[in-house]
Amino acid sequence: MSELQEKVKKSIERLKAFCPEEGYYLAFSGGKDSVVCKALLDMSDCKYDATYSVTSVDPPELVRFIKNQHSDVQRAVPRYSEAIKAIELRGKPITMWNLIPMKRFPPTRWSRYCCQYLKESGGDGRMVVTGVRWAESASRAASHGAVTIRNGANTIDDRTNFKETKFGGVITNNDNTETRRVVETCYKRHKTTVNPIIEWNNEEVWQFIKTNGIPYCELYDEGFTRLGCVGCPLASTKEREKELFRWSKFKGSYLYAFSRMLQARLKNNDPFNLYGNTFETATDVFNWWMRYDVLPGQIDWFEDYEEEG
Repeated sequence: MSELQEKVKKSIERLKAFCPEEGYYLAFSGGKDSVVCKALLDMSDCKYDATYSVTSVDPPELVRFIKNQHSDVQRAVPRYSEAIKAIELRGKPITMWNLIPMKRFPPTRWSRYCCQYLKESGGDGRMVVTGVRWAESASRAASHGAVTIRNGANTIDDRTNFKETKFGGVITNNDNTETRRVVETCYKRHKTTVNPIIEWNNEEVWQFIKTNGIPYCELYDEGFTRLGCVGCPLASTKEREKELFRWSKFKGSYLYAFSRMLQARLKNNDPFNLYGNTFETATDVFNWWMRYDVLPGQIDWFEDYEEEG
C-alpha cells in the first residue's frame, strides 16, 4: 500500500471514529482541500451536509464552480446579530464592504476579523469537517496532540479510544505520534472540528484529485495556488496584486470601503494614525494595507500599472 493510500485509509478511519448521529457539517470553500474532504466523506459513508459561506470576496470562477459542480452544497449568508451596536446593520448580510467600515480598521495578518465574521460563523453546535493542513502553515505543524480541548475541559465523547499526551491533549488510537492535531473542540461555541487531511502535503492532495477524477476549480490550472478571498492579507503582496489586477472591481470595492471607514472614524473624531502618519484618503490606506513603502499622499504605482494594463 502506498503512502497516499495509507493516509486515505487513516483519514477515512478518523471520519468514522468521530461521525455523529446527525452527521457532519462540512465547511466547504470550493478549494482543492475541501473537494478532497467531500470525496473522503462520500467514501466513508458518513452522513454529512456541506455548506458554503458566501463571503462577498471570493473569485467569481470559484463561485460558479461550486454552483455547477456541487449543487448539493448549501449557501449560507452570514448576518449581523440583532444585538449589534450599529442599529442600521442588525440582521443584514455581512459583507467585506460593510464590515470594514463597521470595524473601522482594515483586516490584516494580525487582525483577521473577516474570517470570524464571514467564514467561521457556521457549524456551531455541530461536528465540523475542514480541510486544514499543516503544509499550509508552519505554525500548525508545531501543534500539540491530535485532539485539543479548549477552555480547560478534560473530557470528550468516548466513541473512540483515547490516551493522554504529555502536552495535555489526546490522540486517537490510529495515530502514532504526539505531534498531531486532528480534532479541536471549542466548548464556548459548542463546536468540534475534525481535520481529516491535516498531514497531507500538496502533492498528495493533487494526486488524490487526479486519481479519482475529482472536478476542481479552473483557476488552479491558470497558476493560482490558493483560492480564497481576493486581497486576503495573509497572501503575499505579489499574489494580492495579481488578484486585484485580474478582478479589478474588488480593488474599487476595497477603496470604497476604506473611504467609508475613514468617514466613520472622522465622525467619531478618531483619525486613522499609524507610525506618526495620518491616513486621510482611501488610497493612503490601500497603500499601507498592501504593504507598499509609500507614505500618505504619495502616488500609488499599482494604480498606474493597472491603467497601463
